[in-house]
Amino acid sequence: MGLLSGCVTLSDDPDANQSWRTAGASPAADSRMPGGAMRSLVTTTTPRTGTTPLASVPPLGESASLSSAESILPQPSSRLELNRAEPLAAADAASKLNPIQAEGALAQARTILLEAARDAAPAMRAHAVEAAEFDSTLANRVLPIALRDANRGVRFIAVVVVAHRGDDSYLPVLERLRVDPALSVRAAAAAALAHLNRKVDRTPLAEAAFSKTPEHRANAAMLIGEFGTQEDVRLLREASSSPFAPGTPEAQRRIVEFGFAVAAAKLGDPDALESVRAGVFAPEEQGELALLACEALGSLGDQTYAGVLEERAFRAASSEIPLEIGLAAAGAVAQLRPEMAPVEWIVESASHEQPLIRQQSAAILGLTAGSEAEAQLLAMLQDPDSLVRASAAVSVLRRGR
Repeated sequence: MGLLSGCVTLSDDPDANQSWRTAGASPAADSRMPGGAMRSLVTTTTPRTGTTPLASVPPLGESASLSSAESILPQPSSRLELNRAEPLAAADAASKLNPIQAEGALAQARTILLEAARDAAPAMRAHAVEAAEFDSTLANRVLPIALRDANRGVRFIAVVVVAHRGDDSYLPVLERLRVDPALSVRAAAAAALAHLNRKVDRTPLAEAAFSKTPEHRANAAMLIGEFGTQEDVRLLREASSSPFAPGTPEAQRRIVEFGFAVAAAKLGDPDALESVRAGVFAPEEQGELALLACEALGSLGDQTYAGVLEERAFRAASSEIPLEIGLAAAGAVAQLRPEMAPVEWIVESASHEQPLIRQQSAAILGLTAGSEAEAQLLAMLQDPDSLVRASAAVSVLRRGR
């Protein structure tokens, strides 16, 4: 719940193409993006001006795919020039909270993340990079190294953080990353340079969007949703109908297609927003899709579904639906209706026996108002699990900015 929906792989296998978000409901801890990493807090209210529907509400059990009646984009090999995005109407949920002022807590969080930045596990390093968006001290120490990290997922995150910070001192590095071995990193560098007002060839972004590899397409959707313009809704529509590699699991395809719908919704497309809303009601076997939908509606500021999300959180607290989905819904409620967030239940989940649940709780506590939430978050800096400590540290710095 930090920057945008995480789809980068953190595997050290150069041939791996499975992202943590397409790995299924319960990926291994070392292959999953750290709790809350790379999730957007952008709210957009800009209406889409086009008349061709981008996405329709899928029936329950079906994917929220995008469709297009005609080919409206050049092939990915053509040169796509930059169109600067108009500023989005943004609302950062963390800004509604009382920021953590205790310098001791902030220093402890920085220490945890500086150690994480040197960890052998890419997931730990990714935590440190994510937090660099919120803390200049950490950014100055972590980003120069992360942009050269051996892991392509960490490099990808670092490029996105640089773009969000608007730090043009990294322009020479971003220019070099335009020829990075990893397509997703090249696409991120092009998107970041565009965001920093540089005219740039967007071909890598289009190549990633039309790739047959789920990781590339998911990352392209993430970048377009975060840094694109309304004109890019057309790219999303066309790319979403492009075929995947033979043998791509249906679960991967469904989640990547959902990522395209989320990206289009961020760019103001109302039809895509309806597809995102429908994802909340995905059947039990598509629990990851339901979790993503809850997170997306919170980041999109979708007050229309606030009541539905409250109900989802309540049902999880009553053990009627999976805990992970309920926590995602609770995090969305914390952003949409802070006074209605189930704070006591979120705090209770922070003591769950499973580290992945505690990671998720730490991310949500970073968005939850109140002294009780803050106290629990600070206590999680002492959690026995290193990933949980790092996730809590990210949230502490987010609230402390």
